[in-house]
Amino acid sequence: MKPSFLVRIALVLAALSLLAACGGGKPVRRINPPTISIQQLAVQADGRWLLELRIHNFSTVPMRFDTFEAGLEIEGSNAGALFLRPNLEIPGESADVFEATLAPSREAADRLAEAARSGSVGYLLRGGVQTSEPSKKFPLSQSSRLSPVPGRPNTYR
Repeated sequence: MKPSFLVRIALVLAALSLLAACGGGKPVRRINPPTISIQQLAVQADGRWLLELRIHNFSTVPMRFDTFEAGLEIEGSNAGALFLRPNLEIPGESADVFEATLAPSREAADRLAEAARSGSVGYLLRGGVQTSEPSKKFPLSQSSRLSPVPGRPNTYR
């Protein structure tokens, strides 16, 4: 005996509702360490450096970044220490920028000036970042390179 048309429809609807129940639910909350890098460094007329620092939130949830504390090295030379309170809320899997000013050591300033002639300079940010939502402290060790920006003297990216 063949099942009737209505019975087939009922079976298909039941199967679809079971599949829908399996896919439902809340998204998974993943807390991943953020990264902080130098987006731009501009040498000011008084010799201080204006840094644009980029925080990238790799978590799936928003995070509030309260405290950033790190030492900056330029080609292995200690440039100085940064202690900032960016007070930024960054959505999950997004990034934002905040500024800092640093009076660099003479040796680090000389190494940066050499970058204009040689093409690029390496840097290292080492320290930590504290979030309040969620409440966590993440270690930070970010290294990369900066190159002179064409047409913008004393500016590096």
